[in-house]
Amino acid sequence: MTEEDLRISVKRLLARQLFGVLATRGEGGRPHLSIVSFVSVDDLGGLVFATPRSTRKYRYLRERPEVSLFADDRRDRMDDLMLVTGVEVSGTARELSGPDRGAYRGLYLAKYPELSEFADAPDTALIRIEVERYEVVDHFQHLVVLETGRSAG
Repeated sequence: MTEEDLRISVKRLLARQLFGVLATRGEGGRPHLSIVSFVSVDDLGGLVFATPRSTRKYRYLRERPEVSLFADDRRDRMDDLMLVTGVEVSGTARELSGPDRGAYRGLYLAKYPELSEFADAPDTALIRIEVERYEVVDHFQHLVVLETGRSAG
């Protein structure tokens, strides 16, 4: 598989999936997992999701912005085990504000128009993950890594 084939596969999977599992680090560095609705942006350079500022998820990502998100295309059938593709996205999260928030809000709501009231609520933060790498697993154990060229910090 060429890098371009891999990029197309990752884009397709992320566009089709409505939810992913976000991993942040909580008290004592313990993992904290949350389901989020997300959109891939900037030619795989980032992911955007919304969350209330009153959540543990928000507090944890503000304290320790290094995060991962996992999405896959499973259908919960054992006979599909070798057909499932999963993507782990690693990067650094930050809250969007000003013109950036408006631009990414539009992309988020293009995928989730039914979440406009939630996205526009005063307590809702729009978060961008600056993606550093994608780890793609298919055929149960086959791993391929796609680096974005971006780094933390």
